[in-house]
Amino acid sequence: METIEVVWTFFKIGIIAFGGGWSTVGIIKNAVVPHWVDEGTFRSLIAIAQSTPGPIALNAATMVGWYHGGILTAMLATLSVVTFPVLMIVLTTFLANRVSLNQQNLNNALKTGSLAMMLMTLWVLRPASADPLLLFFALAAFYIGAFTRINSIWAILGAGFLNALLGPLIRSIWQR
Repeated sequence: METIEVVWTFFKIGIIAFGGGWSTVGIIKNAVVPHWVDEGTFRSLIAIAQSTPGPIALNAATMVGWYHGGILTAMLATLSVVTFPVLMIVLTTFLANRVSLNQQNLNNALKTGSLAMMLMTLWVLRPASADPLLLFFALAAFYIGAFTRINSIWAILGAGFLNALLGPLIRSIWQR
C-alpha cells in the first residue's frame, strides 16, 4: 500500500513540478516530510539529489521509493514523476500542429508559475531562526546583482566576505 502512496505522490509532483530544479524543492518537501522523512533526512536527500546527475524531483522520487519499498518502489516512483510531463509533451506536440497558441501568453504563464514555486522553495528552506544580518547581506547582494552592472557572482562573494568580516563585530554590538 505504501508503494501506491509513494507513486501517487510523485505522480502529483510531476504534474505541478514544471520549471524543474530548485523550484520543485518546496513542493517535494511539503509532500514527503510529514509522511516519509524527517527534516534532517530531507535536507540530506536534497543534497544527494543535487549532487547526482538528473533532475532533483527524479532523484528524490528514486531515493524515497528506494527507502520505503526497495527497487520496485524506486522504479515506479521514478517513472511516476516523469509520466505526466512526457504525456504532456506528446499531447502538446500533437496539438501544436492543429491549434495556434499565443507564445508570449504561454511563456508569461509559465514564468509566473515558476517564480511562485521558487519563492515557495525559498520560504520552505529558510533557516528556522533567520538572522537579520544574513537577510540584509542576502538582499544587498540581490539588489546589487539585479539592479547594477556588477556581476552577480561578485555581489554574492562580496556579501559573504563582508558578513564573515563584519558580521561578528555587528552581532557583538547588537548583543550589548
